This record gives sequence, structure tokens and C-alpha cells, in this order.
Amino acid sequence: MSSVVELEDVGEQRKLLDHMVLEFRNISIKGVLKGDKRRTILENVSGRFTPGRLVAVLGPSGAGKSSLLNILSGFKKNGVIGTVTINGETMSDESFRTKCVYISQDYDLMDHLTVREIMDYAAELKMPVSSSQMVRMKKVNDILDVLGLQHSKSTLVKNLSGGEKKRLSIGMELITNPPIILLDEPTSGLDSVSAMQLVTYVKTLAQEGRTIVSVIHQPASSLFQLFDDVFLLSNGKCIYSGPIGELVHSLAEAGFHCPKYYNRADFALEIASMSSCPGIELLTLRFNNGDSQGRKSIGDDGNYRNSILTPYRNTCLTSKSRRPRYPVPQWKQFSVLLRRSLRSTSRDFFFAQLRVIAHIVVGFLLGVVFYNTGKDASTVMTNSAGLFFFHIFIFFGNSMPCTVTFPSEAKIFVREHLNNWYSLEAYYLAKFFADIPLQLICPTLFVVIGYFLTGQPMEPMRFGMFWAMCLLLGIFAQTVGLLSGAAFDIQMATFFVPSLSIPAMLFSGYFIKSYEMLEFLQPVSYTSFFRYTMQGSLQAIYGYNRTDFPCSQIMCYYNRPTKFLKFMDTAETGFEINVYVMLGFIALFQVILYICLRRRLKIFQ
Repeated sequence: MSSVVELEDVGEQRKLLDHMVLEFRNISIKGVLKGDKRRTILENVSGRFTPGRLVAVLGPSGAGKSSLLNILSGFKKNGVIGTVTINGETMSDESFRTKCVYISQDYDLMDHLTVREIMDYAAELKMPVSSSQMVRMKKVNDILDVLGLQHSKSTLVKNLSGGEKKRLSIGMELITNPPIILLDEPTSGLDSVSAMQLVTYVKTLAQEGRTIVSVIHQPASSLFQLFDDVFLLSNGKCIYSGPIGELVHSLAEAGFHCPKYYNRADFALEIASMSSCPGIELLTLRFNNGDSQGRKSIGDDGNYRNSILTPYRNTCLTSKSRRPRYPVPQWKQFSVLLRRSLRSTSRDFFFAQLRVIAHIVVGFLLGVVFYNTGKDASTVMTNSAGLFFFHIFIFFGNSMPCTVTFPSEAKIFVREHLNNWYSLEAYYLAKFFADIPLQLICPTLFVVIGYFLTGQPMEPMRFGMFWAMCLLLGIFAQTVGLLSGAAFDIQMATFFVPSLSIPAMLFSGYFIKSYEMLEFLQPVSYTSFFRYTMQGSLQAIYGYNRTDFPCSQIMCYYNRPTKFLKFMDTAETGFEINVYVMLGFIALFQVILYICLRRRLKIFQ
């Protein structure tokens, strides 16, 4: 009995899939050129995309193609005028994103995972928790078969060809069998053979009953004929919307005659690139109001092939429906994202392996250069310089890798979040906990090697205090790196970290004491995180009633630890205060990181 009900549910879901019509009315948006001068990107554009038909959005550069898809997908909302409906219903963002997925032109993927792993993690995030592992495996295998990726399932993403990456980006979103798929120039960067294969796959998906809209750039004639409909844009306005077979005839009625044996797509682009003329104005009046002459309506071509990608849960939702925003609960999102991040990080040579190697090598280097400087009163100043270099390397060694690698990961996060994979909170927590192993391993290896080679006191308490201070600095440094990568592009991010650290070093109290500065500059020293890590390290090594140093020279000025601490403007006790301040810095920058990630999501809207 249950199997019968299950089949009926699947049949109902297919019926709903076949009738998912995307319609938009009077879409307008303006963009800033210089100062307050604004140009129109889209102006009163209307249209209707029906299931089972592959639609090509065509137009010259700057015509508004990508902007239209950003608006239809819900990725762009700020400054947009007009309405977007599905089956005539205006839907909430949560409901709309369960129906529509957007695959942008620059679709970043996690390079250090295999095709199979990426698909498995996508299935865990996008399919209900009640789905068994067997069901998820079958779903993934079916998609890989359809997209011709079965032979590449064990290949790392970074080793895939351009066409395979494009197909994988589509396959990830097919997990939930979305009825509407929007593609922004999926063939860009591909050779003619790969482009033809990709569009053929997309055509197959459309024939299964999906509404698929694709921005296409200068398609070859053989590629162009795979599309069913054309939506032609010129200067932010629609000048043709309808079947590809009627494109030439409609343009001819406006006075534009296509030469014999000429590529229809090239001819349409030439017409769309023209400045205002009577023919263009005639086409605008005819098509920019949304009347798609000759376009097939729902039911005209309803014999779609049954798809092997039948959804397991895909019920029609309106804005009044009550359903969780994400396919799986947040604890499941956190679990999957944590496992995915740990696996990807462990294979990243630059971010993880090279980073560990660098901490070991530099630990030995500093240990050799400052060898046994901590054992003699004559080398106290040299030893303090060594401690300061410990802090400098830990900061830059943990911040810069994140600064370089996180911007691309942030793009993946934005795309997956806006396509309704998981929440910001789940990603943020997973990222925080996934970074902990490296935050523990790298500073620990570095401190263990450097501490003993430089001849610091062999007391467990002092070693633990010094290790704790270096560990806090490493965690803070990684937070700074993530923050810079989340807030800026890679060029600005690499500039931000030195810009933050150099003033912190200057006001740390190592080069110049706070009481030696101008009076109005003295309070600034309290904002330096290096000040607190240096004071904490000096207290760990020289504070808390350490006995006098042995002196190998005739006279050693700093033979008493308290004397040196006084010179360094550091209290003999109060280590916990420096710990609390560093925890405060970490908490503050973690909050700022969260705010930057949330702000990044709003920028894309």
C-alpha cells in the first residue's frame, strides 16, 4: 500500500514540475555610472518562460542579460522594480529558492574534493534527513550518469576539464530536481565540442519538464538551434521573445532581413547592438510589454519524457505555505559542513600541509638563530627579540593563508546559501570548529621546537603559559585572515593584514615603551594585540618569582628578571589579564567576521 502511495506522490510531483511557469512583469533596475549619474540596466522588461523548453537569453554586452537572471533568481533585490511569479503566485524568498536554482558564470567549486564527494555532500545538505544513504547514493549515481560524469567520479575537482566542471555545477543543483534552472553563460571558456555537449545535456534536462533559461554568448549556428525559445535584449529592453523558428521572420517584419546562410544568433546580436532606430522601436513596442508572440503555452508540448531525477520531496509551495527554509535541520547542516571542510582542508597543500611544514622549519630556524639565548643574563635582550619574532611568525603564518584562500571559499558560501543549501549560522560554526585542529597543531609544533632550542625555562607551568599565549595569538591571526578574506577581495585582503599588524607592532611596547610616546599616543598602545601577547609571554618566561639568571660575562645588567620586566614596562604578575584581553580580541573579531559574512549576502541582493 505504501509503495502505491509513493508512486502517486511521485506522479503528483512530476505533474507539479511540468507546470512550473516563471513569469515576470515590468522589471526595471538602474545602475550607477559616475557620481549620481545613472543608466538604465533593464527597463520595463516582461516575459514568460514555460517548462519543457530551453530558452536562450541573447544580447550584446551590457544589454542586461546577467542582471535579468540575477533578478529572476532572487539573488538581486535591491533597487529592483517589478514582479516575479511562479504559476501566477508571488512567493516568499524561502519558497522561491526551493523552486529555482541559479548557476552563475563563475561557479566556484571546492578544488580538493572529488566529484563523488561533492555530490555526496550536496545530497546530504539538499535531501531530507529521512532519506536513507542508499537513496542518496542512487540519486547521485543517476545524476552522474545523466551528465556523463560517472567516469570522473574519483577525480579531484581541480583536475577536471572546463566542461566537466560546468556539468558538475549543474549536477549539484539537480539533487532536489529543481523545476526552474537559470544558467549564466554556461558555455563561456569552453571549446565548441564541450559547449555542444553541455548544451545537449541541458536540453535533455529541459525536455524532462524543467524550465531552463540560459544566457548565451555568441553561439555557433549548430549550438543555437538546440534552443527552443529566444529572449533578445537590447539596451535593457526586450526586442524579441518567442520560438527560435520565428526569430528571423519577426526581425524581417521590423525591416531587418537576415542574409541567406547567415547565423541567426549573430544576426540577432547585430540588430540588438544597433542604436535607436524605427525598427528597434517597433520591436520594443511589440515585445517589451511581455506579449510573447508565438510562444507555446503550457500543455502545447506536454509529452515530456519521465525523468530519472524524480524528486523525493518537492511539493508546490506558495508564500502562505509553512515549511522549513532549508532541506535539513541546522545540526545536520553543521555536521555535513564540518566534515566537508575538514576533508577539503586536509588535502589543501598550501593552506594545511605547507603551513604545518612552515611552522616546523621556521621553528628550527629561530631555534638555531636564538639558540640558548634564554639561559644567560647577558642575552636577555636577544632572547626577548626571539620571543617577539615568535609572535610575528605565528601571526603572519596563520593569517596570510586564510587571507589568500578564503575569498574563493566565501564565493562558494554565498552561492550555496542563496541557493538555499544551509544557513549562515551553520556555516559559521562549522568553519570555526573545522579550523581548530590547525590552530592547535601549527602553534604547538612551532612552540615546542623553538621553546626548547632557545633555552627557555624547563618548567611545565611556564611552558604552558607561553604556549597558551602563542595559541591565542594563532587563533586571533586566523580570525583576522578569515575576516579580511570575507570583507575584501584578495588584493585588498592581502593589504589589510599588514595594515592592521604594523601599527599593532609599533604600539606593542617592544620598540618604544608607552611612557616614552607623546601623551596623546599613549592610549593607542592599549589597542595593540601584540602588546598583550608580548607581555603575557614575558610574564611566562621572566615573571612569577623566577630566580636570577646565571651570567657568563663580567657583569650582566639584567641578571634579575624583575629588573628586565620593569624595563619592558611589564608587570611581574597578571598573566590572566592578558589572556582575557586576547580572548576579547578574538570574540570581537569573530563577531565582526559574522557581520561581514551577513553583509556579503546582502551585497549580492
